[in-house]
Amino acid sequence: MNLITIDLTNTNVTLTAYVLDSSHEMPNTHDRPAVLILPGGAYRACSDREAEPIAMAFLAEGYQAFTLQYSINQHAVFPKPLNDAEEALELIRENSSKWGIDPDKIAVCGFSAGGHLTASLGTMGKIRPNAMILGYPCILESMSSIFPAPVPGVDNAVDALTPPTFIFHTYEDQLVPVSNALTFADALNRAKVPFEMHIFTKGVHGLSLARPHTSGGLRSMVDPAVAQWFRLCITWLSNIFGEFSSERERILNDSSHEYSLEVQLGVLWKNETCKKLILAAIPVLGESPIQDAMEVPLRIILEFGGDLISEEAAIRLDHDLRLIPVA
Repeated sequence: MNLITIDLTNTNVTLTAYVLDSSHEMPNTHDRPAVLILPGGAYRACSDREAEPIAMAFLAEGYQAFTLQYSINQHAVFPKPLNDAEEALELIRENSSKWGIDPDKIAVCGFSAGGHLTASLGTMGKIRPNAMILGYPCILESMSSIFPAPVPGVDNAVDALTPPTFIFHTYEDQLVPVSNALTFADALNRAKVPFEMHIFTKGVHGLSLARPHTSGGLRSMVDPAVAQWFRLCITWLSNIFGEFSSERERILNDSSHEYSLEVQLGVLWKNETCKKLILAAIPVLGESPIQDAMEVPLRIILEFGGDLISEEAAIRLDHDLRLIPVA
């Protein structure tokens, strides 16, 4: 994985990229979906609990992940934070090929004030994401009372270009009332924008993943019921973006100019002389299922197989394989 931090235009604004490496063993992940994460913090801070841990969770699902430290405090006068989010999304799209991203599968995930910024990007942004994830979001203009500067309400900005949205909130949230989520869902419904919403009965504000490692040590920040939101979100995103393809047939590289231990077992197996030579040296390969190893070079099979064959016998087998002409 590559960890990259990029300074954006506005003061103290940074985009951190968590970019998974490509692998020839996983060609179906060459172009991954991505998620841009906007932490909460009342536009006075960007919560660590709602940044990297969220990125790690999405990385584990195969997504490329990004966290944005956007404009806060005296710099948070709108539209500065929105400009930060637009710049970050534009940068991700521009570098999608370099970072192994499908530019049409980029979601933005925001919590609390970050949810407000996410919703602003999805409704008013000059560049918009392909999906939105809103965790206990601030939506209403009346929420400005807890921020350092006034912000626009985003419920009235929903239009037909607003992307599909996943929302979760808790009924007990006293800091950001559930009416914020309900009002935004109603606006999405009126604009005929698809959405999924989960309102959990229990739970305080700011739960993040609602698991112990994002709790900051507070028992109130752990809630197994609310923790279900992430798995529900992944299922929803899979319905929006699709799953990673798993329909590929086995690929054998037949371009080798000579046979050896470095050649895939499936290629060697197609040559009867090679197959007989290998079975004579390693009889066990004829006794157990080996279909799952056909794409693997024979040397790797020997290394992982332990005592399948001695080092001297492996050298001799490699030598004999090289003497067999390639058809």
